[in-house]
Amino acid sequence: MTTQVAGPAEVPADDRYDEFLAAVQARFQTLVAEPAELFTVDTEGLFEVFLGAFPPELAAVNTCGTCRAFLRRYGGLVIVGADGKATSALWSSAGIPPHYAKAAAALADRVEHAPIVSLFRSEATNWGYAEHGGWTHLALTPPAHMVHVRTPLRTTSQYIAAKNADSETLRRALGEFPESVVKQAVALLRTEQLYRSDAILGVATWLLELHRTLGAIRGRGDAAQARRDNLIRLAAATAPAGYCHIKSGMIGTLLTDLAEGLPFDSVQRRFAEKMHPLQYRRPTAAPTEAMIARAEQVIGELRAAGALERRFAKLADVQPLWRPARSGDAARTRPEGVFSHLVPAAKRGGATDLDSAPVVMTWEKFARTVLPDAERIDYQVPEAATSYGAMVTAANPEAPPIIQWDRTDRRNPVTWYVYVNGSAPTRWGLHPGEFRAVTAVVPHPANWYEPDRTGREQAVLFALADATDTGYTGGAGFFPEYLRAELHEIRKTLEAHTTGAVVAGRDEAQVCGLILSKGGSGGHCFRVTADGIRTRYTIDRWD
Repeated sequence: MTTQVAGPAEVPADDRYDEFLAAVQARFQTLVAEPAELFTVDTEGLFEVFLGAFPPELAAVNTCGTCRAFLRRYGGLVIVGADGKATSALWSSAGIPPHYAKAAAALADRVEHAPIVSLFRSEATNWGYAEHGGWTHLALTPPAHMVHVRTPLRTTSQYIAAKNADSETLRRALGEFPESVVKQAVALLRTEQLYRSDAILGVATWLLELHRTLGAIRGRGDAAQARRDNLIRLAAATAPAGYCHIKSGMIGTLLTDLAEGLPFDSVQRRFAEKMHPLQYRRPTAAPTEAMIARAEQVIGELRAAGALERRFAKLADVQPLWRPARSGDAARTRPEGVFSHLVPAAKRGGATDLDSAPVVMTWEKFARTVLPDAERIDYQVPEAATSYGAMVTAANPEAPPIIQWDRTDRRNPVTWYVYVNGSAPTRWGLHPGEFRAVTAVVPHPANWYEPDRTGREQAVLFALADATDTGYTGGAGFFPEYLRAELHEIRKTLEAHTTGAVVAGRDEAQVCGLILSKGGSGGHCFRVTADGIRTRYTIDRWD
């Protein structure tokens, strides 16, 4: 704020205060033009630093309760760079009018050399008061993506507290499990000799990269340690759900076993026992009355009762990698154009079978070289039980998100289920030996809009024509491990719910079929029609 005061000191006729305010806002907008995590340092005494940089006459006219409150709440905001250095989100002498350049530089120096004390989030759409009491003041208007959206379950302050706690949990894990042990765990997981190793490879590689990033900062002094601390806070703030809880997760079990020098056979057996689908990230005891009461409260607060109601998915609900352009014809999708309705003469008749043995390849090569040109795909149904599954979605599309990859600004409530140890083809209306048309190839929903950061969900579903789970009688169609982090506290009750719930629309399901996953069984046979030629393929493994 600027105002004229009486006294012998002469106040500049134009101190260009409005330009100072605009420069602070412009710097902030530039630094947060893309989503960024904000942190704050201790702002005690920051207003005094601001005033102390002025000559007495300017200090007097800038003495303002509104600006003091702004500096206390927002003046310590920093952004942590990839090198761990904290940069003030507001203060720099660059582009600042001369009368305020020294104050901006003093604020930047104080903020950038102070330790971070917390993550920063705010629901406010205006930070500070640009105009108050007839005067203009320091204030910011954050872009929409920097405004925190609270959930009915967790307030903004609770979110901040949880993230701050995550950073401390992560810090302890980094100290307990050195880089050498984490490196050994990653190497072992990549051999795929551990059951369902892909489920925790993501967190293991994330932890190893963090170790390496921290190790790249040279020096033992306070400045180097501050940069390491900042990087740990940044990692905790941006980590996928559960990643910071190293010791309490499966990665902690593996790291502990390796640190204790257990033989490989023991490590492998213990890992397999805990990674069994009926054990991994699933509650094993019945919920208590207190847990049930808390769950009812949470669900009521979250208004998620509608989200717990599920139905079997239709093709319109999913994001396929491939699907035929026309039902019955199974022609591949072509770009629209003036002559798109014309079908080449060679393709009007039946296809010709290629007289050769099946081509054996990995899923990744099949996806890269076969899918783009496939006009029709048929799956040869085996006699043995295998990994058949179905996709389900929220019955109420307006219900609040409860799934990790579902967001209010980009809805995706789809999940899938599969039976442990597989299921018989007859359960799904399939007949051993037949070739059943594939109506879509759909990746795991966690990968529809961006790669799944956890690395767990490397799988695709081959939707088969008219396949439905004819033996289905109950179960909500999602695992507790799919739930958003804020629902983990009530997962025992939700597990009980999933057991007794019934997914609607079983007979109208359109996305049921073979689930092919990394680490799953291979040897699946397909007949692919492309350019009038039918070729048989066997997918023997993922990659």
